[in-house]
Amino acid sequence: MSTATLEQPPTDVEPPATRRRRMLLRAVIAVAVLIAALLLVVALLPSSVWKRIIVYEASAQLGRRTAIDGRVSVHLFTANPRLIVEGFELANADWAPDRPMLKIGRIDITVSLAALFKMQLVFPRIELDAPDIDLERDSANRANWDFSSPGARKPQTPGNSPPAHIPVVKQLILQQGTLTASDAVRKLKFNGQISVDETKGADDGDLQVRGTGIMNGKPFDLRVQGGALINADASKPYDFDTSVSAADIRLTAHTEIQHPFDLAAVTSKLHITGKDLADFYYLTGLALPNTPPYDVAGTAVREGMLFRIEDFHGRLGSSDISGKLSIDTAPERHGQVRPKLTATLNSHNLNLADLAAPLGTEATPENKSNTLNSAPKTSKTTASNASPPAGTSPPASDALLLPDADLQVARVRGMDADLTYDAESVTTPKLPLRQVHFHLVLDDGKITIAPLSFTLPEGQLTGTVSLNARPATPVTDIDMQLQKVDLAQFKPQASKTPPLTGELVGRIKLHGTGSSVHKAAADASGDLTFVVPEGEMRAAFAELTGINVASGLGLLVAKKDENTTIRCGVANFRADDGDLKATTLVVDTTQVLITGGGDLNLQTEALNMSLRGEPKKIRLVRLRSPIEIHGTLSHPRVGLQAGKLAEQAGGAIALGTLLTPVAALLAFVDPGLAKDANCAALIGQVEQGKDLPAD
Repeated sequence: MSTATLEQPPTDVEPPATRRRRMLLRAVIAVAVLIAALLLVVALLPSSVWKRIIVYEASAQLGRRTAIDGRVSVHLFTANPRLIVEGFELANADWAPDRPMLKIGRIDITVSLAALFKMQLVFPRIELDAPDIDLERDSANRANWDFSSPGARKPQTPGNSPPAHIPVVKQLILQQGTLTASDAVRKLKFNGQISVDETKGADDGDLQVRGTGIMNGKPFDLRVQGGALINADASKPYDFDTSVSAADIRLTAHTEIQHPFDLAAVTSKLHITGKDLADFYYLTGLALPNTPPYDVAGTAVREGMLFRIEDFHGRLGSSDISGKLSIDTAPERHGQVRPKLTATLNSHNLNLADLAAPLGTEATPENKSNTLNSAPKTSKTTASNASPPAGTSPPASDALLLPDADLQVARVRGMDADLTYDAESVTTPKLPLRQVHFHLVLDDGKITIAPLSFTLPEGQLTGTVSLNARPATPVTDIDMQLQKVDLAQFKPQASKTPPLTGELVGRIKLHGTGSSVHKAAADASGDLTFVVPEGEMRAAFAELTGINVASGLGLLVAKKDENTTIRCGVANFRADDGDLKATTLVVDTTQVLITGGGDLNLQTEALNMSLRGEPKKIRLVRLRSPIEIHGTLSHPRVGLQAGKLAEQAGGAIALGTLLTPVAALLAFVDPGLAKDANCAALIGQVEQGKDLPAD
């Protein structure tokens, strides 16, 4: 045997690469056989074992008792594995009513095996028979849909829960579904039925969702129509149309889901009509203000937890409205999750009457009878709604000028907001307003409006208003200033001549507590001061009251001399516990010194005022009668006091009896007023207690 022959390798030795491939093939076959064996074992498991597995896992994941009182079937050896469960039940929260949270007569689900191999979850068919759902939330904000452990986190609500990513469902059938809901936070009660089906064949069928019921005692109807689910593709948008009718609310929407069915990216073209936007609280949890009847539209885009409407437009009452807004449903501040509304809105023309609803003036009974706000009006026993003073009677609610609708403090505390509004022009029958502007911030139950501005053709009313709803009883603070208001712009429509001319300045600073505008006013303390540094009274002044006021005050107003010069006028009203008293009311004219006094009770809105003119020169005859103002804010009565009663006219009738230093009042409004020549002369005479000489 040669050396070359001895050095050749044996022919039966396997190369390493071939050996590794063979061993890997054997491992794959072994795993496949093991999986097949496991699947076979699993498939042959009896129904009772499947029951225990499902019940155990569901109970462990949800922290609630679950039960299955029917059979369970599993079909694995098919392209679309199938699970059938009969008689599934999920217990309610321990504090909720003694009834299951969820009962389903029959669950029939198939899963696409081919999609699973692509790491996708697709259900060729889901059928739910007779599902019965009960949703509960109590006044302590405990929700039975919150499955977290106590204290672990705040319960998620439909408004602030993360957007769902629902797997693609090719066919959905839901028959004889029922839903009951009771929400003590939103004051919402619902009882209804829901069904889901496809009306035609699998290839060209339309998805039909129908829901009907009663919400807060009013009819509710939901209809959804979309394309056949069998054609839904996770890589292509899916669109559907929605129509909702809830009491007077009518909503229609065309919605497009960018990637079925990932609800984090959704676009909806909305059109909504109704009688009061505040009713949307029951559906969305947003504390929108009361409004007159509305008709609005826009395109809502959802991006995760943020909703944006860039083209919001429509009408509120007879005012147009447009702009953009966004709603962040899950901002966390101070350890709490509250939705935040951010909006920039404007109106080409604002009808001032449409602002009455946000202030609390309720709609007429015929308009409110078909809204979701079915809760009766309530009031709280506070100092602001105590019994009226002796000798007076409380006015009927429909006779009040100041709105008495209670603020819904629970709603205000449940969200934040940042709103800027501008009205380019204003329609109002009595005030010559041109523009309105305000910036409203709602932060953890406190509303701040700064600035709040009403622009007149000549002059402006501007300042700040805050309403703190954090305490048990809301607290209101107002600080507004009148700046360079020309009195000539205020005149009766039938008159060509303004009754007064001159510049009016003033300041209103009030503090009050109460759950409505009226209750806060009835508790108010503070000052209202108005000053006319110079001006004129004209013959048309009498037209304001229908009586000869000029004669009653002794003003020299006649055809040959149709004006009386005002050298300085000052009026101060001091509010204390809702009683607004005239501490200073004096108008210095060329011939007559006009003084006055009295009070306005903001609890009853009763007026008790009088004005009197005193000649500056000694005259042989003084037959001037004081002007009396009685009645209420909504129905004032002006007349001349006659006979001996003229001697008993109330109020400050001489400069020396004025209760408040005029100089301090002028500084309260504007420090520069004390330097005005006419008002400086009035200050000097007040301090000396002397009458002013006539020119």
